[in-house]
Order: sequence, then C-alpha cells, then structure tokens
Amino acid sequence: MNKKDILSKLYSFRGLDKYATFGKAQPGIIHSPDDQQDIISNILDTCCKELIIEIESAKRATKIRLKSIIIAHMDMIMAANVNTENKDFGYHLCYFLAEKASLDLWRYSDTKVWGYWKVEGNKLKTVTRVRKSKK
Repeated sequence: MNKKDILSKLYSFRGLDKYATFGKAQPGIIHSPDDQQDIISNILDTCCKELIIEIESAKRATKIRLKSIIIAHMDMIMAANVNTENKDFGYHLCYFLAEKASLDLWRYSDTKVWGYWKVEGNKLKTVTRVRKSKK
C-alpha cells in the first residue's frame, strides 16, 4: 500500500466517531459512559495523529517507529481509568490502525500483554493469569 492510501485511511479514521462506527463489533460498548468513551477516543485520535505526522514527515517512515507509536498508545489504554470493555475496544482499534498503516503488529506483540489480552496464533486471547504464583 502506498503512502497516499495509508494517509487517506488514517485521516478518515481520525474523523470518525469510533463508538458509533465500530460499536457493533463489541455488543454493549455503545452504552459505556461518555467520559470513558472520550478517554479512549482521545487516545486513538492522538495515536492516529502521531502516525500521520510520522508518515508525512519522513521520506520513508520506519515500521519500527510506527509500531512503537501504536504500542505506546496501547500502553496508555492499559493505564487509562476506564472499564475492561472500553480497554478491549481500544486495543482492537489499535490493531485496526496497525492494519491500516500496513503493519504486522501481531508478530511484534506476541509476548506483550495489555490488560487482559495477549496475542496467540494471530488471535487476541483473554489472559486469565498474568504472572505465575510465587511459592
């Protein structure tokens, strides 16, 4: 995918109401509190903005830099004061952004755990236990 196509998709994503557009993918998310929707939407918009700046400013944006932008924002979602459903929604949309920016985030994030999610076999899996118990 060329730079112009990627930028077009990112600009389009940035202008969307994330919950109205993608809310059907996660039942019940549209009914989450407005303040939590705003937190997740702002993090996603900031992520998108930073991706756009990186792609526009560099002759050839490096995939490592673009991945680091998305991962930093996934970490922000993990630390955000929102419920689990909103975090899950934010994580899924970060993976969506990575796909639109032509990034293979699946392989890169295989060992990373965000909140209650991790990647196994190219699929998001629920983490039931993050750490092994101490004996």
